[in-house]
Amino acid sequence: MSFKGESSGMSRRILIAYATRAGSTTGVAEAVAGQLRRAGYDPVISEIHTDPSPEEYDHVILGGPVYMGHMSEVAGYVQRHEAALQSRLIAAFAVGMSFLEDDKEKQAPAQEALRSSLSSLLPRHIGYFAGKTDPGKLSFLQRMALKIVKSPVGDFRDYEAIQAWAMEISGDLQRA
Repeated sequence: MSFKGESSGMSRRILIAYATRAGSTTGVAEAVAGQLRRAGYDPVISEIHTDPSPEEYDHVILGGPVYMGHMSEVAGYVQRHEAALQSRLIAAFAVGMSFLEDDKEKQAPAQEALRSSLSSLLPRHIGYFAGKTDPGKLSFLQRMALKIVKSPVGDFRDYEAIQAWAMEISGDLQRA
C-alpha cells in the first residue's frame, strides 16, 4: 500500500487529530508530533472538535481517550471523514488507565473501543498508552466516579514508548 504524497514529491504533512477531555491525550499527541518533526515530517496537531479536514494532509494519525468503554469523538470524526481517511490514516492511538497494567483482559474493552471507533478503517499502526489523571481538572461527578472505581491518580504516560511508536510510524513512511 502506498500513501498519498510519498512518491509525488508533495509535502510530508501529517495531521494528528485527537480528542481530549482533561489534557492527557494532548501530551501524547505532542510527543508523537515531536518525534515526527525530528524525522523530517511536518505534523500539525489539532483537536478533533475543530473538525480539521484530512484532505489537506498526506497522512493522518487519530487518537483519543477511552471513556466508559467508548471513543465517541474519534468515531464521530471517522464517520464524517471516512472516505478521505481511507487513503490517509496511517495510525491511531487510544489513551486510558486500562493500559497501565500489562493485563490483556483489562485492556481488551479499551482496545475494542478504538477498533470500533475506526469503523472499517485499518491503520498500519495502533498504539495503546496509559494516561494521566488529574482530579483538579475533573468535575465533581468525575472525581466521585474515580473514587468508586479506585482509579490511580497521577501521570502514567510512558513518553519513551510513545516516541518509539512514533519512530515506527516515521520509519514506515520513509520506506513507503
